Amino acid sequence: MAERTFVLPDLGEGLEEADIAAWLVHEGDTVALNQPIAEVETVKANVEIPSPFGGRITKLHAAAGDTVKVGSALVTFEVADVEPEVPPAHPSGGSVAATPAVRKLAKELGVKLTSVAGTGPGGRVTREDLERASAGAAPGAEDAEVVPLSMIRRAIAANLTKAAAVPAVTTFRTVDCTALEAFRRELQVSPLPVFVRALAEVCRSHRMLNAEWREDGIRVHSRIHIGIAVDTERGLVVPAVRDVGALGIGEVAAQIGRLATAARDGTLASDAGTGTTISVSNTGSYGSEAGTPLLNPPNAVTIALGVIAPRATVVDGLVEARPACTLSCTFDHRVLDGADIGRALTDLVAMLEDPERLRGLPR
Repeated sequence: MAERTFVLPDLGEGLEEADIAAWLVHEGDTVALNQPIAEVETVKANVEIPSPFGGRITKLHAAAGDTVKVGSALVTFEVADVEPEVPPAHPSGGSVAATPAVRKLAKELGVKLTSVAGTGPGGRVTREDLERASAGAAPGAEDAEVVPLSMIRRAIAANLTKAAAVPAVTTFRTVDCTALEAFRRELQVSPLPVFVRALAEVCRSHRMLNAEWREDGIRVHSRIHIGIAVDTERGLVVPAVRDVGALGIGEVAAQIGRLATAARDGTLASDAGTGTTISVSNTGSYGSEAGTPLLNPPNAVTIALGVIAPRATVVDGLVEARPACTLSCTFDHRVLDGADIGRALTDLVAMLEDPERLRGLPR
């Protein structure tokens, strides 16, 4: 008879913890080697964890929804032929059985763990136990729902906290999209890949757009990796289209489509969101005219592309209804000055409005 305890493995890319999205087995189940036993959620994707042993599961060390640190006990297996009696798990020394994530939530909700009756294995206090206790203790709490923080929501919050510490400024430009609309219809693509490819060209002549602040100096990147903000059910993720300057518009469109699908399916590669050098948010995809996008640290620039819609435009002294959009550019003022951004946006707008310059982009 032997017991083996399997700990949460290092899932790569510096991730230190993961949420248990779902258990695919139960205590007492017999599993085969490499059989999927759990689905965990990381910042990048949902990942199935295979069993490292063949045998019987005697203990699941976390509940669905719990956050588990890399190296912490995940599952205990019995790997002998004879099944021993498994003693029930009871809290020892009068302490309350609860995971670190549940203890943290209790502190945030102002609920004493000792006052909560645990319904988890061995009397462990679960998130649901805390939420019920909080709703019963707080006036008016029955009208509120406590939404547990997912791994990706915590990552978004951490990234935005970093962005808020940067001295950032947002500036706006209006683009007459007549030429852009005609060109993208000719290529049978959306406006986004054309915009992304045009931005890469502008980064060549305005290199500080493709830079980042470091305490020892400003790092100016030679390769252009453009992060594309993607809205998913799990939250916002920003995978990178790499080496955009070496791609044609069709390749950019294909890459954006592939990354967006993987982001929404939760199947992005673990390094998909790393290494971006400048970021783009297509806020027009959900009807937004303009906004103030936040930076995606350590990038010095984020540009939001607003909705393309008919607007009153002055052409040769006359007012016409033309398709137009607003570009919202947020930049790190430590890296760029307003004049730098002004010149770069002027060049970008000129390219997007010029049929000949658009046709000169690699297809």
